[in-house]
Amino acid sequence: AIVHVHDETVRGMNEGRDVHTLMREIRLPPEFEVGEGYGKVSWSVRAIWEHYAGWFHHRSTTELYDEPQASIHSDLLELAGGTDPLVARARKHLAKGDAVKALHLLDIVLGEEQGHRAALETAQQAHHLLVQDTDNFWLASWLRNQGEQLGTRLQQTEG
Repeated sequence: AIVHVHDETVRGMNEGRDVHTLMREIRLPPEFEVGEGYGKVSWSVRAIWEHYAGWFHHRSTTELYDEPQASIHSDLLELAGGTDPLVARARKHLAKGDAVKALHLLDIVLGEEQGHRAALETAQQAHHLLVQDTDNFWLASWLRNQGEQLGTRLQQTEG
């Protein structure tokens, strides 16, 4: 199973495919299936990819500088007309079952307004949806912990 994931990752890299595509596409054949209760194939793909390719993904010149993408989140919020349109869009993604896209948007909102109640509620719902869709111990633990932290933050906004 390990050799298969390694070889498929390296093959994909040599074909010029990006890490996220490989994380989505590489699967174990039935004869190598060992379950993903403790680890995930997609995480191994990413680790192998980054072991060989390093931190520079060749996506953007900005990767080479110390200015994180989050530094322009306030610009995005201004252009979007504030936090509410992003929360509304996140809710649409969540309603379609796409919790990860919802969380990408909510990260922008919560990075700028940590106590935004609607964003916190929606992020908590997204984590709840994601935890229902995993058998992985580590991922489920992370998602539950994040949900609890979001719940604590929600309680703090009530006071």
